Amino acid sequence: MNINNIIKKLKVGFILFVSIGMVYSCDDFVDEIPVSDISPEGFYRDNDELQLALDGAYGIFSQAYSQFAINTGEFRSDNFDPRGSNASRSSLHNSTIDPGEGYLRWQNLYRTIDAVNRIIIAADNVDGLDANILGQAHAIRAKVYFDIARVWENIPVFVAPIATISEAFRPQEPYASVIENIVIPDMLKADELITSLDSEVTFSKGGVYALQAEVYMWENEEQLAKGAIENLLALGTYSLVRTPQAWEDLFYNQIENDLAPEGRGKVQSGTELIFSLAYSDANTSGLARAYNAGAAVSVISVDTEIKWIRRFPLDSLSWATKYPDTDPVFTRLVEEPDTTYIEPIYGDWRHFITRNGDEYEDGPGSTDIGIARCLKWIKNRSGLDPNMDDTNIPVYRLSDMLLLLGEAELKLNNPSRCLELINEIRAARQLPLASEADFGTTFDDQLDFLLDERQFELFGEAKRWWDLVRNDRAIEVMTPILQNREEGAVEPFAENQIVWPIFIDHLNENDLLEQNPGWR
Repeated sequence: MNINNIIKKLKVGFILFVSIGMVYSCDDFVDEIPVSDISPEGFYRDNDELQLALDGAYGIFSQAYSQFAINTGEFRSDNFDPRGSNASRSSLHNSTIDPGEGYLRWQNLYRTIDAVNRIIIAADNVDGLDANILGQAHAIRAKVYFDIARVWENIPVFVAPIATISEAFRPQEPYASVIENIVIPDMLKADELITSLDSEVTFSKGGVYALQAEVYMWENEEQLAKGAIENLLALGTYSLVRTPQAWEDLFYNQIENDLAPEGRGKVQSGTELIFSLAYSDANTSGLARAYNAGAAVSVISVDTEIKWIRRFPLDSLSWATKYPDTDPVFTRLVEEPDTTYIEPIYGDWRHFITRNGDEYEDGPGSTDIGIARCLKWIKNRSGLDPNMDDTNIPVYRLSDMLLLLGEAELKLNNPSRCLELINEIRAARQLPLASEADFGTTFDDQLDFLLDERQFELFGEAKRWWDLVRNDRAIEVMTPILQNREEGAVEPFAENQIVWPIFIDHLNENDLLEQNPGWR
């Protein structure tokens, strides 16, 4: 299916969903969880109407994740530093989250859940139901509940539309119950129903397998995660890109204008993309990727840059010592008064793209370490509103899944297969292969090496924090970093502060909720 046609459908569906939302009655709490007097059984009568409802749900899904994905998956990790004017999110960088912070709201997360609940309930009454529609609704619900649960742990659960205001005030369900009774059944149901293989911006079969792998790895079910990724690979739909240009094209979005005379438009395509959240003028509203492309909040951390350079050195001597048999990808022409010669550019070009965007062919650039911002996504700031950004959010990519498979193999006592998968990524990126000596001999050394490889490949893609937490590395990695910030003024967080606090207004509105213990 043509991606542009899918995005057009998402626009129409989003507009329809917003218009339906006007019938909602609400008070302060129900503003987060919509209440409607329209029965889904009576409103959605056929596949066309269900499809429009699904398109609208994807629009709300995209709005919900526009800041949520990077807030939860990146800013508490070691990828970014609080620097200069990015104090607006320093509480995330420093894990000093105040329960009154507005980014803790559940608003569009539960609106997304309500939207797909209506589809799931209505589907029972639709003759000749398109199973792909119902399957996608289950996949969306599984993904959103999974992410809410791993961010806040114990959460309210809604599996049917809210008909009265009183129904919106519910206590939290235990985390284990949410995973066991909602997330896993929904993702398995999605697998059963979805047959589509050809969409990057809606859940296809590959997207469901990627979701299963993510959930199973989080639940320490490495064998099941391995099976899900092998199912994904067996589809034969995805392959690694093999040039810097093709890798950049997975993320590139910048139209030609005075500030970007060589802008190539919204590319964001490639054989690695499994599932992305799509953005357009209809569902952006100044929210999509609000921080990522050069925003002050995205200053790349000194620790990460130094680690990256140590693994892929920028000087010829260190490179030749570490990788004597591999030439770097790029060279440049040097013209001097008496001579002209070709000079190799050492280092990892993914590092250059991450800090320089599309100006990467000359190396790391002149921006000092500790100042460079993440430019991996070239943000589309066209038109009159500089905040409008229709850059898609890649949720699952093939390289993510291959490295996750490496983690599963390592934990299943197969380190040699893990190293093979690391080198499969490196070979595709035209980088030197890692040796057994590089990889290490102990489980901890090998896991740390793998997590670093994931950090470099997936920087800024909302993976790093979850990698640290999933592998019990968050406190170990972040404690020395936090202790060094602001001359020791930032206190390291405790184990019970890995989950987020619940927004104070939610607690005030619903006395059945309890604040997470680390934030009392």
